[in-house]
Amino acid sequence: MTTTRNAALFVSSVLALAACAGGAGPAPEASPPAPPVCDARFAPPPGFEPTETFKEEYPDRIGVRLGYADGEGRELHAFAGIPGEFGEGLPDAGTVTLAGGRTGRLSGGPNEVWVVSWEEDGPCDPRVVLGSGFDRRAFLAILEGSGLVVS
Repeated sequence: MTTTRNAALFVSSVLALAACAGGAGPAPEASPPAPPVCDARFAPPPGFEPTETFKEEYPDRIGVRLGYADGEGRELHAFAGIPGEFGEGLPDAGTVTLAGGRTGRLSGGPNEVWVVSWEEDGPCDPRVVLGSGFDRRAFLAILEGSGLVVS
């Protein structure tokens, strides 16, 4: 009878240990960290209200597009980490000096559409701000007012 009792205690102990250990299966794998969300880093100027935010997931990042409009029908769109041919077909309009010392490429003119694009050497490139409804002077003034461009 002692042998039966000892066997029962042994089985009970093994079952209790298995229950405390969470089962005999392999430990669940940790899920990979979420990719970083790109930051468009564009402060809209006074008079421009947000119209949309669009996020696109890629393996190494989440690209972002922010939209703004004013009461005069002008629009601004800021992009970070969304690939594309921004300003394709627009004439080259030179370069601009960005806050922080980088140089941005300026394109535009026809149909009051302007694009400034630049790289920051990371997964969220390219960085772009597109404006419609502006002449060159007004677009650059908007970019200076937002703190993106320095004169």
